Amino acid sequence: MDEKVAKTPRPHMLDADEVAELLRIKKGSAYEVIRKINAEQQARGRVVIRGRVRSDVFDALYFPEAD
Repeated sequence: MDEKVAKTPRPHMLDADEVAELLRIKKGSAYEVIRKINAEQQARGRVVIRGRVRSDVFDALYFPEAD
């Protein structure tokens, strides 16, 4: 039972300052981005934190991996 399991980085919650910095937009626009993403996540039945967005969801939408 002492098997080593590869740890994947856990997603963290991005706030408006971090979103604004990543997208190079104003903080007010970052809040709009967060609201949009959170509305989509709530529609899928997921719990969201107001004013924050999961980093993995954000990255998938704005920085998709090149195939």
